[in-house]
Amino acid sequence: PADAVADAIAEALAGGGAAASETAPTGRPLTRGEQEALRLAVQRCWLVDVGSEAANVTVTIAMDMEPTGRVVSSSLRLVGSEGGSGAAAETAFQAARRAILRCQGDGYELPEEKYQQWKRIEMTFNPEQMRLR
Repeated sequence: PADAVADAIAEALAGGGAAASETAPTGRPLTRGEQEALRLAVQRCWLVDVGSEAANVTVTIAMDMEPTGRVVSSSLRLVGSEGGSGAAAETAFQAARRAILRCQGDGYELPEEKYQQWKRIEMTFNPEQMRLR
């Protein structure tokens, strides 16, 4: 099912957002299937504490990627949040950050020849969408 994470990945990988104004990526964009594979890989590690305030917070995270498909862990940053207090946003960010890092293994399976398209990614984690599945 399409959700906010998939939409955010699609938008980011299509060159949307702040990165597009700096330098547009070159090369073929990722296919829907390639985007979906990344979304599913991260989503399986994302744990939302349904009883917490953070379960009502949507966070957007930006990250830089290495050509190997691994995340540059120091690049993970919160670029936006919606709903909840600052503390809840931080909790939601940390949960999303852990999911991204925990699920990468030896690197996400992304097509190396399209690296310019996915060297910078923004993902939106929306717990409401998770509950609707």
